[in-house]
Amino acid sequence: MRLHFAMANLHQVGYFNLNEIYGLFSYHYTKNAPKFIAYHSQFKDFILDSGIFTYLNGKDTKNVDWEKYIYDYGNFVKLHNIKNYVEVDIDQIVGLKEVERLRAKLEKQVGWQSMPVWHINRGYENWLQTCTDYNYVCFGAFITDNLKEDKYPFIRKFIYDADKLDCRVHGLGMTTYKWLKQLPFYSVDSSTWIAGARFGYIQYFKDGEILNRNKQEYQKTKEGDDFIRHNAKEWVKYAHYVENYL
Repeated sequence: MRLHFAMANLHQVGYFNLNEIYGLFSYHYTKNAPKFIAYHSQFKDFILDSGIFTYLNGKDTKNVDWEKYIYDYGNFVKLHNIKNYVEVDIDQIVGLKEVERLRAKLEKQVGWQSMPVWHINRGYENWLQTCTDYNYVCFGAFITDNLKEDKYPFIRKFIYDADKLDCRVHGLGMTTYKWLKQLPFYSVDSSTWIAGARFGYIQYFKDGEILNRNKQEYQKTKEGDDFIRHNAKEWVKYAHYVENYL
């Protein structure tokens, strides 16, 4: 299983040797960090998210010109030859039929398939059809659909059925070891690697998972970049474990 490090700015890139990790970056942030895309080919593999999750949480969408959004996003993907790019999954705003129309338009502009994002409202038959039509899809119910943890075991069926159709599944926003052991995604991502710094935890890798310790127990640990760099190194160990053993 591949663990992609979700990043939001150029500074975060500097915490890693890119050729030893998988990356994910949001199109939403490209205006703030346009040079980031120059790094995408240096990762072991790279996914460009459409930026919709970030966009929906920060802006009023009533007057958004989605045709223009698709056009600009498609130009960006094609210009930088990004192999794995996520569709613009705005079901909650325009409905599934319109999302499918916009997806088709986007893919025609780019010249190769996107990664569709399945949400609960699309239904299981749509999942099967999507996995039939595409070879790499996203399971997007963890964050935007607020899928309850007691429903997670049912995801195994989604993944197994996709595998029968020779379709790879990416778990958006999921890097919890407890569930990675049980849900055989092809790849996953999250920005949790940076969360330790936000909440004041020293993180370390042990026995296959990331553990937290309160920062106050480690007074000798430097603040700022050194603090984050330490956590990033531990997450790289975790990512290597996930790739080799899950």
